[in-house]
Amino acid sequence: MALFHDGLLPASFRGVPFAVRSNATQLGRRLAVHQYPGRDTPWVEDLGRGARRIHFAGFIVSGDVVLGGTPVAAQRALLIAAAEKKDPGTLTHPTLGILQVACEALTITDPIEAGGYAEVEFTFVESGKQTFPSLLSLAGANVGGVALTTIATVLSDAAAVLAVVRAANPTIVIPATPWASAAVTLSDDATALNRLAAGLPGDFGRFARGGNVGFAGSTATYASDTTLAALIADASAQRVAVRAAAAAFIAATDPTTAPAAAAALVAALLAACADPADALRLLAQLVTVAAGSDPVAGSTADLMRRLAVVALAEAAAAYQPSSYDDAFAKLAIVTGLIDAELTVAGDQGLDATFNALRALRVAIVQDLRTRGGSLARIRRYDVGVLPAVALGQRLYRDATRADQLIAQTDPVSPLFMPASFEALAA
Repeated sequence: MALFHDGLLPASFRGVPFAVRSNATQLGRRLAVHQYPGRDTPWVEDLGRGARRIHFAGFIVSGDVVLGGTPVAAQRALLIAAAEKKDPGTLTHPTLGILQVACEALTITDPIEAGGYAEVEFTFVESGKQTFPSLLSLAGANVGGVALTTIATVLSDAAAVLAVVRAANPTIVIPATPWASAAVTLSDDATALNRLAAGLPGDFGRFARGGNVGFAGSTATYASDTTLAALIADASAQRVAVRAAAAAFIAATDPTTAPAAAAALVAALLAACADPADALRLLAQLVTVAAGSDPVAGSTADLMRRLAVVALAEAAAAYQPSSYDDAFAKLAIVTGLIDAELTVAGDQGLDATFNALRALRVAIVQDLRTRGGSLARIRRYDVGVLPAVALGQRLYRDATRADQLIAQTDPVSPLFMPASFEALAA
């Protein structure tokens, strides 16, 4: 495409050219201004970047070579057809380049004294791809797929490393006991067992909400016909599975079978956590288990840590953040542990493991940024001692959000909320 003087591009919309006298671009942020009784200053909520609007003032003229050399009537008809055509089109902007826009308005003025000349004014709005909200996080599903690939890569590299170490000293036994014992202890965590029923339908009060209620405060994750007796039986079976996996890991002294047994142990521990918040907490503790000083103990520790951080990423993908701050706090924990393993794997020359962990990091960052970026932030309130219902109405104009305030502040009594506390901004 030929450039005009000073590097300007010839303007056109859907391939129909027009001359430009001036153009203006409207930029800014989408803001919701909240004004409250008794407060002198409003609170301005930032909702993201605003849609860009582009205004053109120009003209078309008969016989101009740059505009196609056609009569002004033909150019007018082409511009009208381009402006009224359905769906966004391509705009060539003199300074901004090629853009996808929708035509909001076209005004054509025909001066009486100029038969071969017409003035045009355009208003365009930038247009992106159409997307639809979903109850399921596609990014979270992507984390699951990347996690499976990462596990396979970690197991392959670990088996090769353990085989080399074992070849140097065939009498060395893989030290699985510390990790197996730690996994069994974590599976018996009292808090995780107490939160087992938090996902049942119904309201069990603020002391049985669980750690994965999300922004909406909903805790129902089981089917409506699920009973507590069935949950207890299932939890017992899962903890038996953890013990069986721990015993199998201890018995797997061969480097060719130990990695798979380690993966089965970590997967059993993850499955034993009914609440993803508990899975995040317990798996982070598994990463910190002390390793021995000999090479085979170090290799086993590398394997277990990497399997644990992969399971952490899977738990984070299932976790429902309650706020923007909560989502990014969990993101910082998971990515911090992945980054530590990336450094170790890179120093060891395990390129396949390094690349797999890096892909997992990208997936979990995209997932939590997507789900957490649209949530409200946490802010501090100094409002005096009031009942939770009154605070819900005063802060959010919605008394039904009192339960949310209670969950976030954990007061001694909902009738006497703290005078100062942190809660969702909106």
